[in-house]
Amino acid sequence: MIRLSLAAALLACTIPGATHAQTADASGERVGTEYMVFEAETNEPAKSHFLRGLALLHNFEYRRAAKAFREAQAADPEYVMAYWGEAMTHNHPLWEEQDRDAARAILARLAPTREARAVKARNALESAWLDALETLYSDQGTKEERDLAYLAKMRAMLADYPDDIDVRAFTGLAVLGSSHGGRQVPIYMAAAGILEPGFMTHERHPGILHYLIHSYDDPVHAPLGERMAERYATVAPDAGHAQHMVSHIFHALADWEASEAANIKADAVVDRQRIAAGRAPSDCGHYNEWLVYALLQQGKDASDRVAACRAVAESGEPAYGPVRSYSVMAAWQAVDTGKWPEPIDEEARAFLLPRLTLTHVEALRRREDPDAVAAALAEMRRDAAAVPDLLARMAPDDRSTMPWVERAIAQVEAVRLLAEGDAQGGLAALRAAAEAESALPTVFGPPAMPKPSWELLGEELLALGRRDEAAEAFRNSLRFAPGRRLSMQGLKAATGT
Repeated sequence: MIRLSLAAALLACTIPGATHAQTADASGERVGTEYMVFEAETNEPAKSHFLRGLALLHNFEYRRAAKAFREAQAADPEYVMAYWGEAMTHNHPLWEEQDRDAARAILARLAPTREARAVKARNALESAWLDALETLYSDQGTKEERDLAYLAKMRAMLADYPDDIDVRAFTGLAVLGSSHGGRQVPIYMAAAGILEPGFMTHERHPGILHYLIHSYDDPVHAPLGERMAERYATVAPDAGHAQHMVSHIFHALADWEASEAANIKADAVVDRQRIAAGRAPSDCGHYNEWLVYALLQQGKDASDRVAACRAVAESGEPAYGPVRSYSVMAAWQAVDTGKWPEPIDEEARAFLLPRLTLTHVEALRRREDPDAVAAALAEMRRDAAAVPDLLARMAPDDRSTMPWVERAIAQVEAVRLLAEGDAQGGLAALRAAAEAESALPTVFGPPAMPKPSWELLGEELLALGRRDEAAEAFRNSLRFAPGRRLSMQGLKAATGT
């Protein structure tokens, strides 16, 4: 099968049968610059920096992209698109993040008003790009309203420039960015419909490949994304996000070997860049989290990686990123292997969302002790009450976190009933919790809950000898988390096959 051979190929950055040589840009890195066909109306030094920035922007390598765009500005201070590119690095549509103030400050460096900036455009296409950007970062309307207005501008651009591959790529991304509050499959399929013609004409364009992988990033559509995963890692071997991104498809296909290989490569790319910048390698972070999950699903020992991240989380002054990573890794390892996390430093535990995760896991660990579960539930409720204020301050456009916090509390409420001996009430509450989880937008990657409620329900039913009901629960779990090892084991135990 292609995916089995691909796992090894990813580590070598080659694909069997690939005919395209990987070419480094002027920086010495391979991030997909060679596949940029944007007609930049500027001098050669500015063009070189701009095209590198554009490739990095398509790869979501935002900090490095911003640096390249600033270098383009230095080479041509009047080049509108260099400012457009840097401003675009502050819009992260798939993460529901946008820093409008930072983007508008960049535009102000080009000229103080929208009208003054508009006259600097050197052709009609630049004028259209700038107009769309001004709409995205307008001082009018909510983020969601501006996202939709920006999408309308991009659709109009695509109608005027149907053969421009970057217009097509960013229009597809704008469609994805209109799916507020989580993944809405019809919207994601609409994005795929815009991006697929671009794949037919530019099959190695990093933006087209990247955004199609996002479009197909769910268990039902992931087979369509294999074509993009086969190419993307080789298009941008020095972009850590590109190396990781292919694992979204492998994860949805439950190909844990290929997912492991992809995230090992992503982590290696990031570590190499950190070392070059005089920083220590990273033992935490998104790529390490997915690597730990892939290892656990293969029954491999992930203890060393979890411990390494914990050491970072507890070293010096704790930072949110490492503490969050450790809480996620430790939670997955705990429910999959029974290696429950020991208490962490109080300073590290001060972060609200990681604390909620660790308290949730503690409730599962002590699930036979009604007093312990009740105490954990009370702590989770107290912390959950503070989450909306935290999000309002730190991530005001986030609409995905709180629903899953509520789901975690609902699961522990069911566990409390079971611990108190109320089997009927506990199972009913657990089933309701599982159904409510299923009703939320599909989560790409590992489950949002350390222990999916369908899996927990299956285990409870199996312990009671209700094998048929348990099998149904495990099948439901696998529908949302394909290839999950404990659900597969539970289904086998329930069915005897």
